[in-house]
Amino acid sequence: MNSRTLAGQDGNAAAEPQASAATRSPRPLSLKTKGILAFVAMVIYVVLIGTATEMQRQNLLEGVGKLEQAHRVEAQLLEINTSMARTLLAVNLTFSADDLAAASIRAMIEVEATLSLLEAIQGAHPEITRFSNSLHADVRDIAQAPSIEVLGRMRATLNGLIIELDRLTQEAHAVRLSLLDAYRQNYDRITLSGLAMLVVGLILLGAVIAIFFSRLTWDIRKLEAHARGIVMGDRDNPMQVTRNDELGSLMRAVNRMQEDLRQHERNIERARFERFHREKMVAVGSLAAQLAHEINNPIAAITGVASAMNQVQQADHCPNRGHTCKPGLILEQARRISLITRQIADFTRPQTQRPELLNLNELVRNTCAFVSYDRRFRRIALTTELDDEMPAIRAIADHLTQVLMNLLINAADALDEMPSEHQAEIRVATRVDEREATIEISDNGGGIAPEMLERVFEEYFTTKPAGKGTGLGLALSRELIQDAGGSLVLESTPGLGTTVRLTLPLLAAEQAT
Repeated sequence: MNSRTLAGQDGNAAAEPQASAATRSPRPLSLKTKGILAFVAMVIYVVLIGTATEMQRQNLLEGVGKLEQAHRVEAQLLEINTSMARTLLAVNLTFSADDLAAASIRAMIEVEATLSLLEAIQGAHPEITRFSNSLHADVRDIAQAPSIEVLGRMRATLNGLIIELDRLTQEAHAVRLSLLDAYRQNYDRITLSGLAMLVVGLILLGAVIAIFFSRLTWDIRKLEAHARGIVMGDRDNPMQVTRNDELGSLMRAVNRMQEDLRQHERNIERARFERFHREKMVAVGSLAAQLAHEINNPIAAITGVASAMNQVQQADHCPNRGHTCKPGLILEQARRISLITRQIADFTRPQTQRPELLNLNELVRNTCAFVSYDRRFRRIALTTELDDEMPAIRAIADHLTQVLMNLLINAADALDEMPSEHQAEIRVATRVDEREATIEISDNGGGIAPEMLERVFEEYFTTKPAGKGTGLGLALSRELIQDAGGSLVLESTPGLGTTVRLTLPLLAAEQAT
């Protein structure tokens, strides 16, 4: 596994339920059923064509209604414009009339006629209402006292009203033209869409058989190629099942066979990996026992000589007392060597492969002490924070040891890539609550990129150099923990480090006690 991950590959186990779900499918449909469904689909298509045509026809009728309304509005505005021109002419003639009062009366009549026409459009146009109110006020003023000043104000109001009416008339004309253009486009679209749907229907009806058999041939060839790939060793890419008929059932059966083969090979690989681990530990234990025996003999001699020197030094007549002679230091280092050899021998002693009650803190402490002799831990500060209230856990000690060693070595590999001035740290902590015991292994390395974090639990996924990692250790670690009823999860922040959280249930231990 990647040395930057600290822990491993969870995606594979998560993919297993998905793969199993992929093999489960809805009830297969026979080819006869598919033929019936195709006929029903064609009927539905014809109904949809009729419904769409009717909707388009209704839209066309609605457009005709809008076009007629726009035409009436435009005609009404043109009529008002004509009346306004006649009214403005009457007002202009009043200025040159000899009898101002009589001429004013004629102008008032024209204005009143125009105002009656304006009432039909005042509600939709507030600006017209304002001009109408001004004209009403001018008519009252003329009726009371005709004057050139009032006529001039009325003429100015009429000019403004004519300008506003011209604008409204142009807008109404533009709306009518737009609606007319929309009507033509809708008519063309209905004609073209009807023709297109007819052509499409004929094409679908003529091509459905060819498409069906072409797809059937393609799926058979795909199944053949996938079966050949399984024979050649492909176990990771199940075939996508796109059919629910008899051929789809055959595809799902082939996928199940592939998954069964994959699981069988994974079990073989796991057994081989565990056997290799046990054989390695047995070899290390045998070598450690021999080395301890060989080392203990000279250590015993050194200890004896140092003890004699220490007794002589304690005597008052020793000439070197309190000077360069330090037999106590020799004794201390000799005892340290004996302790190290004893720890290695005890740690590598063969262990049972059946669950038993374990002192989790002691197992963590011994594993950390053992791996600390690895050269990769020379510049790493390995610390432990163990919960004193930790109860006994029922598990396989060899499996937990294997998992902890793998996680610690991965953490050391991650820190090995950090700059030399970086203070490398690994913290191993245990804690317990009412239901489970937890082990956390944290490092302050470079962390894992998000795109890599999604794949860390995939089998055979590794970014380590060739010969340094196989990508199986962490996948196996998680399986071992899951077999014990626990879980193994990974959290990482790029640039800050990675934490692996390992949990084990307390229920089994409680039942055992």
